[in-house]
Amino acid sequence: MAKINKVTIVVAISLSALIIAFGAVGVWYLRDFVKYDRYDKNDFIDPSTYQAVFLANDQIYFGYLKNIEQNYLMLSDVYYIKIGEGGDGQLVKLGAIEPHGPKDKMIINRDQVLFWENMRFDSQVVKTIQSIQQK
Repeated sequence: MAKINKVTIVVAISLSALIIAFGAVGVWYLRDFVKYDRYDKNDFIDPSTYQAVFLANDQIYFGYLKNIEQNYLMLSDVYYIKIGEGGDGQLVKLGAIEPHGPKDKMIINRDQVLFWENMRFDSQVVKTIQSIQQK
């Protein structure tokens, strides 16, 4: 009788350990699903205005943001701030001054994005972009 109780206890402990292990793995695997896929990411991106994208390397880019897959975003009509020798900043269109001649789209690894924001139509950056486009 004591042998059956020991076997039952060992089986119960083993099953409990497996349930806990599978639960932990399941939570780890589903964390991104719950965190990012609970809402449609496109609901947060306002396609009618520019977004400011803040990257982990302290760079900020402005443009139209689009979610292209779980790990990547695309930014088009891209602008950034170039800091001059005197410390003053100038808004520059991507591809306008770079010697390698990039096209006007960036594919950004989501891991490099700290955060992004929809910009107001009356923001100074949007007004400057509109001014550059009119020239």
